[in-house]
This record gives sequence, C-alpha cells and structure tokens, in this order.
Amino acid sequence: MVDLEPRVGTRPGKQRPCLAIQPNEINEAGHPGTVVLPLTMKLAKGDAYPLRVRIPRGVCGLRTESEVLVDQILAWDNTLFRRELGPLPEDLQEKIRQALLECLDLV
Repeated sequence: MVDLEPRVGTRPGKQRPCLAIQPNEINEAGHPGTVVLPLTMKLAKGDAYPLRVRIPRGVCGLRTESEVLVDQILAWDNTLFRRELGPLPEDLQEKIRQALLECLDLV
C-alpha cells in the first residue's frame, strides 16, 4: 500500500496497492525511492492488455478483483509506503513483465 496523494491529471491518487517492479539490488543499495505500478479496482471493459493486467480477488490479500495499471509507471519515495501485501505469484509476475515489454515497445 502506497500513499499516492495528491492526484494529478491521469495519475492515480489516494492510498492504494502498488506493485514494486524495481530490482531488490537497488533497494538494498539504499535508494530512497521505488518504481511501482499502481492497481485499480475500476476494471476496464474487455481486455485492456498490455495496458492493464487483471489480478484476481484474494491474491496478495486483495479484497476485490483489481488491475495493474502498466502504463502508469511511477517512482515513489519509500517513506510513502504504508504496508506490504506480499509477493505476486510467478505466473502473474511474468504476465506483467510481458505487458511492460509490449507497453514500452521493448519487444
């Protein structure tokens, strides 16, 4: 859970779950921020891949089905992280990796 206030333009605001996509080595080196992808409970109609990846309810303790906003990459100060929700299952990690590659035109 990360405090993303204030909301600006299309950037999501409020306190919300986020997926950290930064390698652990950067965190261990003492970097003051972490690169994240925010999640939303407002689901897209139809398949929005690669811009969004669906996360089922219950994964990482999520109370509702959610979507990772792949096109909303943020670097956020570590002091704004509120609590850890746990690791994402490997199959979803791989789907998000592929979505990032496609979204950023790296394939």
